[in-house]
Amino acid sequence: MIYYQLSVQYPTSQFLEVSISFQVSAPGKISLKLPIWRAGRYQEANYAKFIRDFAVKDFSGEEVPFMKVSKAIWQFEASKGGEYSVKYQFFAGQMDAGSSWIDDEQVYLNLVNCCMEVSGVAPTECQVQTRFPYPVKVTTLDSINSNQFRASSFQQLADSTILATKQIMHIKFEVNSVKFHCWFKGDIYFNKYEFLESLQKVAEKLINDFGVFPEEEYHFIFQLLPYTHYHGVEHRRGTVITYGPAESLKNLKNYHELMGISSHELYHAWNVCRIRPKALLPYDFSVENYTESGWILEGITSYMGDLYLLKSGFWSLSEFLDKLQRTVQRVSEDFGWRHQSILESSFDTWVDGYQKSIPDRRQNIYSNGALIALALDIHLLNDGLSLSEFMQIAWKRFGSKMRGYQEYSFWREVEKVSRKFDFMGFYSRYISGKESIIEHLKEILPILGIKLEEDFQNDYLRNNLGVLLEGESVKKIHPDSFAYQVLMLGDEIKNVSPKGELEVHRINGNSYSYKIKESSIQFFPEYKFQIEQETPQREKWMQ
Repeated sequence: MIYYQLSVQYPTSQFLEVSISFQVSAPGKISLKLPIWRAGRYQEANYAKFIRDFAVKDFSGEEVPFMKVSKAIWQFEASKGGEYSVKYQFFAGQMDAGSSWIDDEQVYLNLVNCCMEVSGVAPTECQVQTRFPYPVKVTTLDSINSNQFRASSFQQLADSTILATKQIMHIKFEVNSVKFHCWFKGDIYFNKYEFLESLQKVAEKLINDFGVFPEEEYHFIFQLLPYTHYHGVEHRRGTVITYGPAESLKNLKNYHELMGISSHELYHAWNVCRIRPKALLPYDFSVENYTESGWILEGITSYMGDLYLLKSGFWSLSEFLDKLQRTVQRVSEDFGWRHQSILESSFDTWVDGYQKSIPDRRQNIYSNGALIALALDIHLLNDGLSLSEFMQIAWKRFGSKMRGYQEYSFWREVEKVSRKFDFMGFYSRYISGKESIIEHLKEILPILGIKLEEDFQNDYLRNNLGVLLEGESVKKIHPDSFAYQVLMLGDEIKNVSPKGELEVHRINGNSYSYKIKESSIQFFPEYKFQIEQETPQREKWMQ
């Protein structure tokens, strides 16, 4: 057993005291490894920057020399067998769905941030003892008593959340003997019982389609904040969702956003937490875990999370298409698909997947991935199946057995169920290839009785010159426009004359006057959906 003691002396300091005790059976090197990333975000997090006062003591209480062998690995030599203890402080000052935060109201910890893995001793269970100024209200660990908890392994420990607080709202529901808990920390400005009813319908529909829920109990932990925030992170036994400002949830659009992220994270209980590529099974938190399947993890989940709001009756078809329109519009204004396949962009999340990259370098695994998932679903529906039914196959083949898939083995399952659908052609064009998924959706959406239309407004800069502005500044230039040859990102457009001459001020201090040649084509259309006559495929899709 490895014992973790977590304590907080002064909550407003935001420091967590961590003590780790363990038995060493024989002399040798022992390593303490702090994760460099967390599940759900495939990018280095650098948690080591929150650590101070690291120390090691042996069974007699004597300090043991140690050294850092990398930015997140501390190592010492155990001179003989016996119990050793490691202590350090962790600064919990980052509030989001995957980080940790301590203040005068709560101790909120995602243990992957602050707990080190002990390497050099036999794999064993972990036990956590808490000493907090507030009672532990919710944790995804196994409970021993009110302040002692257990994890079967470091993998489970790192996948767990603890929230201790003076005050929290707790409501629950049950589906097929699975207990679902909703915990609301913060002010609630919406009808929580209506929210619960809608969430229950999503859970019921998902469980019906997959056939089973992977866990016996599941926790939705909502941090409703007084400032702007929007984030969610999946865990096997629950999810943390941060949203703010909480008061904005009076607004229907924001309320729908909260439902959307809740559905997205719940879908992850199957896709990611269980249906996972071999490269991520198990997670190795000490190094980057590279995979080309990031778009399956996040793109399919983004699409399915929204689709189940439609399937469960929370959204009408028009409401679903409103959300989809925003995704299409966002994807249409980026040309990363010309330079990287979705597989390459999945692999490169470790480079710049969660931050602004250079222009048109990569695809977004969430948005572009969601549109690829929609196209795949339409083709499967036209073949008599659906993506929902295929994901049930993936669950049985991979997820239920916790058997990781290889990229090729996942798609081999699609091939098996494809009849008239030329899956390999689709794969080579839109998954391993670099063709526009939006153009393809325009071709195939009529299968669902839906039309994707382009609308060009009377916007000279946008539609004729291919220039998008943010205020007066150029934020995007269409690569096929003549403007791409003379304008720079960040240029300020000071004036556009009736003759089409642009007066431009550049960041280097120079000013220019350009008469940019208009192209024979128009740029940056506004996309909109037209609902036409219902088809059998649409009926099956919405069921």
